[in-house]
Amino acid sequence: MFFWKIDDETIRCLIHKKEIDSMGFDLQTLSTDSKQMEEFLNAIVKSSQNYIDWHTENGIQNYIARSLPADQLLVTISCTFPDVAIDRDLDQIKKMTSALNKKITDERLAEVYALSGEEKEKAFEEISRDLQEVCMGKVDVEEQETTTGGGADAAVSDKDAGEKRGADFPPRKLVFGDFSRLVQFCSLLGERAHLYSTLYKADEEYVLLVDFSQCESDAQAVAFMITAEEYGGKAGELGFEEAYLEEHGRRMIDGNAIEVLSAMS
Repeated sequence: MFFWKIDDETIRCLIHKKEIDSMGFDLQTLSTDSKQMEEFLNAIVKSSQNYIDWHTENGIQNYIARSLPADQLLVTISCTFPDVAIDRDLDQIKKMTSALNKKITDERLAEVYALSGEEKEKAFEEISRDLQEVCMGKVDVEEQETTTGGGADAAVSDKDAGEKRGADFPPRKLVFGDFSRLVQFCSLLGERAHLYSTLYKADEEYVLLVDFSQCESDAQAVAFMITAEEYGGKAGELGFEEAYLEEHGRRMIDGNAIEVLSAMS
């Protein structure tokens, strides 16, 4: 179980089905049984307080639960009153709008309008990439997050914020059926294009093995997987996948797959 803090009254939790089962809950039943979901959320809040300092005195005001591949659940829990939450969202929109205005100016757009052919296509792709980075909060939008893991996973405290943080998130596989969608996904990653990654092809599918140790936090690794899912990827645990792919698949790009694929867009 991984926790990270979005703000003083909001956290996110990534939890596996096995952990949900061990807590005495059923993943399928949670979506239909509101009482069991309430008990489950309260259990998450109680567990989070062992790792994260956040304010829960208002009680759970809102939550979002999202199923992820590999039997995982991403839960966002907020103890912020709705009006206050809206004000914070508006503040975030204001920051993103400001970042967007700095990154994509009228002058820059006019320059792209004036181009033609391949130059125009490349310039448009660069603007699209910058737009995506702003929307993902990667440009001039600061989101303070404290990432921690449950059980044997190491916690990251506020005093470590000044030091270089690394993700404890284990390697994952991302399976894409459409190569063009894989390329589109990789083209959005910016600085994360340098993550150690290897691409295989097996059974008409493209399997990307990714090492997250160079990510700044576990939260960033989770965001990576969620974005991959939005582009048609299916995330899963690595296990013995690499040995299987070496035996039955074809290695296409070794070590810098994301970087190579991002350059293909």
